[in-house]
Amino acid sequence: MPATINVRPDGVGVLTMDSPPVNSLGTELVTSMKQEFPKLVQDPKVKAIVITGKGPMFCGGAEITEFAIMVAIGPEKMKENNPVAALSEMMDMIDASPKTTVAAINGPALGGGCEVSLACHYRVADGKASVGFPEVNLGLLPGAQGTQRLPRVAPLPTAMQMILQGKPLKADAARKNGIIDAVAKKDVIEEAAEWALSHPPAPISKREVHKTNRFMVAAGGLEQGLNTAVNAAPLMIAPRAIIKCFEAACSNKSFREGLQVEMEQFTNLVFSVESAALRHLFLSERLAQKVPGIDEKPAPLKKIGILGAGLMGGGIAMCFIQKGVPVVLKDAKQEWLDAGVKKIESMWAGQAKKGRLSKEKFKEYMGLLKPSLDYADFKDVDMVIEAVPEIMDLKKEVFLDIEKNTKPDCLICTNTSGLNIDDIAAVLKDPSRVMGTHFFSPANVMQLLENVRTAKSSVKTLATGMAMGKLINKKCVMVGNCDGFVGNRMIAPYAGEAKMLWEEGGTVEQIDKAATAFGMAMGPMALGDLVGQELFWKQRKAAGDMNKQTKTYFGPYELTDWLCELGRFGMKTPDPSIKANGRGIFIHRGRDKTVDPEVVAKLDEVRKAKGVTPRPVSDEEIVERLFYPLINEGFKILEQGYVARSSDIDLVYIYGYGFPPSKGGPMFFAENYAGFKTILEKLKVFDKQAKERYTKNPQYLPIDYFEPSKLLEACAAKEGMQVFPGQTVIDVVLKDFRKSSPGPGPFSKL
Repeated sequence: MPATINVRPDGVGVLTMDSPPVNSLGTELVTSMKQEFPKLVQDPKVKAIVITGKGPMFCGGAEITEFAIMVAIGPEKMKENNPVAALSEMMDMIDASPKTTVAAINGPALGGGCEVSLACHYRVADGKASVGFPEVNLGLLPGAQGTQRLPRVAPLPTAMQMILQGKPLKADAARKNGIIDAVAKKDVIEEAAEWALSHPPAPISKREVHKTNRFMVAAGGLEQGLNTAVNAAPLMIAPRAIIKCFEAACSNKSFREGLQVEMEQFTNLVFSVESAALRHLFLSERLAQKVPGIDEKPAPLKKIGILGAGLMGGGIAMCFIQKGVPVVLKDAKQEWLDAGVKKIESMWAGQAKKGRLSKEKFKEYMGLLKPSLDYADFKDVDMVIEAVPEIMDLKKEVFLDIEKNTKPDCLICTNTSGLNIDDIAAVLKDPSRVMGTHFFSPANVMQLLENVRTAKSSVKTLATGMAMGKLINKKCVMVGNCDGFVGNRMIAPYAGEAKMLWEEGGTVEQIDKAATAFGMAMGPMALGDLVGQELFWKQRKAAGDMNKQTKTYFGPYELTDWLCELGRFGMKTPDPSIKANGRGIFIHRGRDKTVDPEVVAKLDEVRKAKGVTPRPVSDEEIVERLFYPLINEGFKILEQGYVARSSDIDLVYIYGYGFPPSKGGPMFFAENYAGFKTILEKLKVFDKQAKERYTKNPQYLPIDYFEPSKLLEACAAKEGMQVFPGQTVIDVVLKDFRKSSPGPGPFSKL
């Protein structure tokens, strides 16, 4: 049974939630608790009751997968058979117990788990326990009485932080804020039992909201909290619903009337597309770890080698050291190595200075780092990650050096962002131990890791690569070895169209503003200055073809090439003559930036040379031309088999490129916001316009990113089809598509 009961010799009945791995409140556990708890209430031998969780968790909250079932049955049928109502009934049952009921919080009590603890009359927590309401991160609110119970025990600012911002509290802080009654100094169940036997019942539902909380609401405290939440995530709708629940709790409404408001707001949210998007991302992270065909146990990673002590290599080294894994950091020259170590040391020293890192931990970290100029120091490492410049011959050369100095089962990984890894691996005797590990810069900050499956990567190698990502807390996605992988291949048409829209008449400010209004972390023009305008300019120069286009970069090039010839790459190239700490499309001074007037003048020259008359460009057109070809490229990657499923693409864009989480990622957006047919029809229009442009004006390069994906066409034909809860139309159509039209990528055959 998911809920078990036993009666101690002292007469305390203990109900244990046992639903691994996190004791989530799925239908089975809730039903079981509703059956078992009354037995303790009715048993004359039981004097008081303790509720706890089995294992390291008290309770991780609701079972997220069940929300999709709620949505599938629809709002009308949900009124007749509401699974959340069953959870609320369970809270009422605990709250109404005539016997003192204490929550023995043995570990994290999150969401519905925290609500279970608040349904109890008292709470005793282990010193390492925590309480929190992360529902806002799923576009929801606590729907099992949490919005009405928490303001009755905690100060309103704390309640707002916990529910509006999803910030958890550790046990000591929770006690100081009235949420927990005691922090156990010994066994938490023992102390909870003692508390239960020595205190009378005290249900929170019968308590009044403190006058201070009511006064804060009257003084505008909720509006301040809402502004903070909206500024942090402007596209989220849950904060406004949460405020309505707090208003009800702190008004003259009764506890029951407040619960009606909570249920109404919760129902609205659970059927919203924003919450569906956030729940999609939550489940996508779990799914990404289940890579088709990867069924071997990973190799242990006890020591890591990093080749290249630059910004990327140093950041990767920090990721491992912070997890207690020793790192050998090698570079070719002493000054490069010293600079890399100094950078790492300064970042940890900065954390120590701010009190985020203890002196002992700082010393421990530096002790795990071994700088080296000698490949021989890689002799006992389990994995080497190469992070040298993007030059194919250099990559091949260092791979041979790594092979000579490592044990036969050591994995050799490349951090390339776009070079063909099969070509790099081909120089080795055993290419099966090679895979790509595409970290995003700065690696110690950015969450995404694209693990790249090559033609000859062994299953063991790939399993170890995925385990490595999990070890260092990355959002890890397995992709195929194609030009630009997933992220950089899809961003190329987005960046190309931003430049094209600019030439046609849009302004830099307008284009960036349209992108950020859509929800992107920054606009494409600002992104170019951040990444560096010279990246693809150098690659085209090295190739000896300044008109070259690949899947990772497209023209028009005239203006950005002019910037690069002047050495104005963006934020990394200061210009002391105008007191700028960076110069590219923008002049950067501190945190401020303005479009360089010289860039505006140069654009006029480019337009005249090409015979272009600028025209007004609408924000709607900007959004469609930026995002629809990006999405189209995602469909092409899926149909070619370079990624397993659509949700993996969504993860790449949320965690690597600043796509708004409330829109669920590019593929979720296509299916649930824009619609396949709308995107398809617009792509056809833009494709016709693009072909007309480059056929009539020889100064424009041909592009194909508006040509509709065959998979997109297939999805458009099936738009509106019913799929099972948790499925997407894209993946259902993709399954059949791959059977009839398998692509060249590895996932077409798995």
